[in-house]
Amino acid sequence: MKRLALLTAFFVLSASTLFAQDLGTEAQRAEGKVVYDQKCAHCHGYNGDAESVATAYLRPTPRDFTSGNYKFRSTASGELPTTEDIKRSIRDGMPYTSMPAWQGILSESDITNLTYYIKSFDQMFNGPYGSPEAITINSQAYDESRLARGREVFEANQCADCHGENGRGNGESAAELMDDWGYPIRPADMTKRWTFRASATREDIYRTFTTGLNGTPMPSYQQTIEEDDRWALVDYVWSLSRDEPDYGTVVTAQGASGAIDISQGPALFENVPGTYFPIVGQLIEPGRAFYPGVNGVEVKAIYNQDDIAFLLTWNDMTAETSGSNGLTMEAPLFDPSMADSAAADTAGTYSDAVALLLPAETMAGVEKPYFMFGDSKNPMDIWYTDLATDNAGVFVGRGISNIQETEQTLERYANYDDGVWTVIFKRKRPMDGGLSFDEGTFVPITFSVWDGFNHERGNKRGLSAWYHVYLSPLETQSAAGPMLKWGLITLLVELALIGFIRWRNKKEAVAA
Repeated sequence: MKRLALLTAFFVLSASTLFAQDLGTEAQRAEGKVVYDQKCAHCHGYNGDAESVATAYLRPTPRDFTSGNYKFRSTASGELPTTEDIKRSIRDGMPYTSMPAWQGILSESDITNLTYYIKSFDQMFNGPYGSPEAITINSQAYDESRLARGREVFEANQCADCHGENGRGNGESAAELMDDWGYPIRPADMTKRWTFRASATREDIYRTFTTGLNGTPMPSYQQTIEEDDRWALVDYVWSLSRDEPDYGTVVTAQGASGAIDISQGPALFENVPGTYFPIVGQLIEPGRAFYPGVNGVEVKAIYNQDDIAFLLTWNDMTAETSGSNGLTMEAPLFDPSMADSAAADTAGTYSDAVALLLPAETMAGVEKPYFMFGDSKNPMDIWYTDLATDNAGVFVGRGISNIQETEQTLERYANYDDGVWTVIFKRKRPMDGGLSFDEGTFVPITFSVWDGFNHERGNKRGLSAWYHVYLSPLETQSAAGPMLKWGLITLLVELALIGFIRWRNKKEAVAA
């Protein structure tokens, strides 16, 4: 009996030690609840189940803390995250989603207490699987010689099916992907590393390949790809993107010699620097785009004595070239109860479209038209094209309910290839009574993009803030010309003066 009692005590002690999870104290969880109810419940729900007033408006949807499914973890596929994993997500947030970074807003103790409270939503954290170990990451430096192998691994594991042949998130399966809750989910655009939601260091990318993303179609490759090959895949993905978006505020239009023939396409702008601008959802007026399909556009510009042309490029998961779109096309009020219904906002087929917007007249000072298609005081020129057509036109906007097409001629080039839309607009520079693009001046400019796949049309669109285009002078006058000119004039004056003095002295000598 004594031996049995000791054995029982041993197993009870072992079990209590085994199940002693990192759940914090009751006081810590209570303090975490206060923070959660103030900062988190509006999206994640007061019960942690992502059932909230904001859920329908957000893509991707907020995490359901009761499900045990955490995408971003340092633990093996299917396992719960560590305490530090949850804290990292709170600190860093999720770039390009509605989840902000709370570091600097919440104290470290607040983040710790909040983490403990979040873990209380799922009893699995208090069970035998509630304290998983993080995987080991043996970091390897970037090695350009492994890029070819990384590409082979990319192809062999059908990464292109979702992410596209060149990683732009435009694979054949991309438009059909769903998460475990039945919500649409888009594969990462690997050419924009700054948008990666699990952070974008090389170790983070390796971790994602190794652990997978629970609740999504992204699998773990820990068992199917050898470690060295996973690092080669990291090198390849790393090579597809620059480090930061390098957003700009000014497009510099360069002078061009000869005629501007936009049928040449992007080759016309080959040596022209581009500027990258962020695109966000239009959330101010009805037709609001809470989760736009496009998040950035690159712009280049050239001009000569007669014309000016703009090149716009952006990544798009699919090319919508059927259906229609329009500046004044009505978009219904958002109905949260229909957000993911088959009948939600799908009454028609909508095409992709893009617009470049400028003041209709040269403006003095810093005042600009209202960026929502202008206003009655300050109208806006809207260079617009529906990419299901071959046409483009210039419209004058005096507000979202007052948009009229003009007779101005606007030439257009458009092409979609491997996940990238390329659009060129060309218009005459001097305009009687309208906006003139003068050399050496800054002209306000803004952009709108419509993703037809996302049912965007009319005022439901992605847009940018106001920026500027600067027209670099066509010819920079050399100082050598004026110097030579005035040097010759000075020499001639001096020679004339010397000749006059000699003539006068000679005349005076003869008279004497």
